[in-house]
Formats: sequence, C-alpha cells, structure tokens
Amino acid sequence: MPSTPAKPRVVLFLVCALLYWFTLYTYIPTMTPYLSGLGFSSTMIGLIGGSYGFSQMFLRIPLGIASDRIGKRKLFIIFGLAAGALSSLGMFFTENAFLILLLRLTSGVSASAWVSFTVMYSGYFSKDKMASSISYLFVINAVSLVLAKLAGGFVADHFGHEYTFLLGGAVGLIAVILSLFTTESAPVVDQLPTIKSLFSVVKNKNLLAMSILSIFAHMVLFATVNTFTPEAADRVGATPIQLGILSTIASVPMIFASLICARLFSKRANARLIIAIGFIITIIGVVIIPLVGGMSAIYVSAVAVGLGCGLCMSALLSCCTATVDDCRRSAAMGFYQSFYALGMFLGPILIGIIVDQSTLELGFYTSAVFALVGFILTYLLLGKEISQEAVD
Repeated sequence: MPSTPAKPRVVLFLVCALLYWFTLYTYIPTMTPYLSGLGFSSTMIGLIGGSYGFSQMFLRIPLGIASDRIGKRKLFIIFGLAAGALSSLGMFFTENAFLILLLRLTSGVSASAWVSFTVMYSGYFSKDKMASSISYLFVINAVSLVLAKLAGGFVADHFGHEYTFLLGGAVGLIAVILSLFTTESAPVVDQLPTIKSLFSVVKNKNLLAMSILSIFAHMVLFATVNTFTPEAADRVGATPIQLGILSTIASVPMIFASLICARLFSKRANARLIIAIGFIITIIGVVIIPLVGGMSAIYVSAVAVGLGCGLCMSALLSCCTATVDDCRRSAAMGFYQSFYALGMFLGPILIGIIVDQSTLELGFYTSAVFALVGFILTYLLLGKEISQEAVD
C-alpha cells in the first residue's frame, strides 16, 4: 500500500466523491417546505427524511462484508452513484407520497456506497496517515454539501423545487461516467477473510463505542438542519434562496470542523475531548431556535449545529476503523455507518411525530436531549486510552 498515492487518481476519486454527495443533496434545502406544500403531514415528512437512513441501516454492513470478500470497492461505488442519479431523476417526475418515499429509500441505497468510498480512499494511504487523510475526505463531503445546497436553493428559487431533482440526477450521471476511470489499491492479504472473522469486528471496543456515539450526532443533524430547521425557517417566511443559504451555512462549519480534526489528529490530539466539545456546541445550537426565534436565530443555530456535529462526525469517522485490520476495514466501516444510519432514520421520524402531536419547539428541545445523551455517553463509553489509540 503506497504511503504517498499518485495524485491524478486521488484527484479523480475526490471529484467523484464531490459529485456523489452533490447528487444526494441538491434538493435538501427546500424539500421539507416542498413536501409540506404538497399537503404531507409532519409525520410523513419525517418518515421520508428518515427513510434515507432506513435503507442504509440494512445495506451498509452486507455491502461492507461483500466488499471485503470480493476485495473490490469500485463496483460498489459505481452502483451507488447510479442509484443516486436514479433517485433524483425519479423524484423529478412524481408528486406521489409513496413513490417519493420509495425514491428517498433509493437515495439511501446510494448513500450506502459511502462505505466503499471511505475504504477505497483510505487504501491510497499508509496506516499512519489514515486518520488525518480521512478527515480531508470529510472536507470534500462538506464542500460538496455547500455547493449542492447553494445550487439547489438557486434552482428552486428561479425554476421551482422539482428542478433541484433534475440537477441532482444530471450530476449523478456525470459522476457515474467519471467513476469508470477510477483505480483502487486493494489490500494485500494471504487469504480471503472469512464471514466469521468479518463479523468479529463488532468485538472491537473502539469501533462499537464510536458507532453508538455517531447515532446521536446523526439523530440531531438529520432531525434539525436536514429536516425541521428548514420548516422553522419556512414558518417565519423564508424564501427558497434563503433556505438554500440556511442549509449552506450549516455545511460550511463542517468543512472547518474537518480541517480542525485533521490538524489535531496529526498532532495526536485526544478524540474524546473533540467529540465532547462537538456535542456541547450542538446542544447550544439546537436550543437557540425555540429560545430566541426569528430568522437570525435560525441562521446562528445552523452554524452551531453544523460545527458541533461536524466535529463529532469527523472525529468519529477518522478514528472508527483505525484499530481494525485492512482486510476487515470495509466490514468495520459498514458496521459503523449502519449504526449512524439508525440515527439518520430515527431522528427525523421521532421529531416528526412530536411536532405533529405537540409543537415544533418541543421537537427542538428533544433534539437537544439527544445531543446531551451523546455528550454523557462520550465519557461513559469512550475511554481516554481507546480514543488516543485511534489516532496514534
């Protein structure tokens, strides 16, 4: 495995990763108000939002195991990009609730390929560079979200929300073509890992602890910024372009959070402290909306939640497989990502039910409780020695 990868293949890979997330997020800024305008209930909107994580819960572990057994990640990446393009294009042609739910599930199928993206990318680097390198992949993820949400807000404002689906689908098709030219560095192993050995990754304390913590970070992010924060903005009269800006300013801090993590990990910083700080910032950001109210508070909330969740997610993603053997890394990443997909699924659904039965404000307070639980579990589950081992 090369310690310094060839630049052209890394650049091409990162371009594919950028287009991949662009495909999945062009319509996110205005989707909740759009669905509300179609007459969907908050529970249904939450179900559609959570369905993105539902399919990932069940697919990421088997995809990770299959990827390790086959020893090829490129095929799964191409499949994921194609599913993303199909999902976006499909939503352009329908306003039916069931079909939108099905297509949003398909976008979750696409997102399941992120297992293969992260493992294929980490294969370009030596193990001592892996944690900091993965943080930079998270930067590409965040940059893509910024570009997608800005473009989506602009398109929705000038042409209508349905054209954000068309934009995402077109970009997805381009990504599929480019992915055909990517190359990978397969891990060198004496024999194929057995199914039993692949499932044994669940015994890794570092992986299990970080997977559980990631559930709560994703519950908050997907319940607020990706689903009901736009609803709060829509209730105070935000325009489609303002909704695009709102989603964007939640993604920009995630870029800085990723760069911060990459820098800190290169200096052997303690991951537990970074994660704890991330949850604290998230709690503050979430409660701003019900306590203060107004568009200015919503913008501030988005920045804080983006920064807090960005610190948590970047640190967790960077460290979760650092103590796992190369031949089982896809299985471990699949396990980790299936866990946080549970948060992506439960967060919007639970808050959607609360909003329907009570108030939007109570939904945000409940999201803050999710973050508080994550903060407490950081110190209960993630020992200092484990988090330090992950970045050494």
